[in-house]
Amino acid sequence: MDFKDPFDGYQLTKHPSSASSDPLSSAPNSPLQWRDLQPDVERILRGYKPLRQKDDTADVLRAFLKYLCKDAQTTLMREIKQFGDKPAELRQLRNFLVDSILKPMMMAGGKQPKSLTPSPVREVAFGIQLSMTQIEPSSRSDQSILKKRCLRRDNNRCILTGMVDRAYFKSLPPQRRGDLIVCTTECAHIIPFALRKFDPNSAQETEVKAQIWVALERYFPFIKGKIGPESINTPANAVTLRSDIHVQFGAFDISTETTAVAHKYSIYKSEPRDYVNRDIPPFVTLTQSDPAVEMPDPDFLRLHYQVSMILKAGVNLKLVFMDS
Repeated sequence: MDFKDPFDGYQLTKHPSSASSDPLSSAPNSPLQWRDLQPDVERILRGYKPLRQKDDTADVLRAFLKYLCKDAQTTLMREIKQFGDKPAELRQLRNFLVDSILKPMMMAGGKQPKSLTPSPVREVAFGIQLSMTQIEPSSRSDQSILKKRCLRRDNNRCILTGMVDRAYFKSLPPQRRGDLIVCTTECAHIIPFALRKFDPNSAQETEVKAQIWVALERYFPFIKGKIGPESINTPANAVTLRSDIHVQFGAFDISTETTAVAHKYSIYKSEPRDYVNRDIPPFVTLTQSDPAVEMPDPDFLRLHYQVSMILKAGVNLKLVFMDS
């Protein structure tokens, strides 16, 4: 099946600063700002009056503030303070975060390319950014190459369960198979593959991808300069997973949190009782069987984990996708 871009027809809410006469400052954030902004931001969110019963603006903004890194927290707090006396613009900021980060990550889902039905959104698309010129189409054939490289690095196993890739197992002579447990594996992108592939003839699709990358780099600044639309298909942005675990990983129901030990992660499971999770240990240490293939980048896994936590913390965030 040919790749169908999940962002075909997708539109974005504009950032509220796009229509403001007082655009956001590009000055760097500081620890003092982070501390000084907290009381004002809490007062603004506490005083926010919902427009209707399902208005979760304050909840969404709090969820982002809780799990973003400090630099991004400061950026978002500056925005909340700037628009604090304008409820409509606070709602627009909420919609911007959902449309530019949460919905794209959920829609693309980290799955290998396949047909997806995009969710419509209410607002018109954001203006075309300079970064649009940097987006190039991706070759579908790159996927099989990437999977082979990740399998070599990951010792032909699912990184979370240690189960052996089925095709590799079949290639082993009987005397080497022993008591190995076999599974079907897939190459899972950490930051979704769909954020690269696009229709080069569609200015709208290119525009959407560019705006998503602007948002990702703004609120997850630790990925800036490390990955972009042209470098999605890199082993640093991919892991080998059992196929059913890949589905959960793509839905942000499974994610990995960094620890103080290099390449050791604690495993977050949104529903520990799900049968998919029974084979996943509380912690996993990633290894590099082929030193020529780079390890998964901890910052990309950090972004994935933060999105998982934001989705968990926002009371009605997953309902938003049905309301759009």
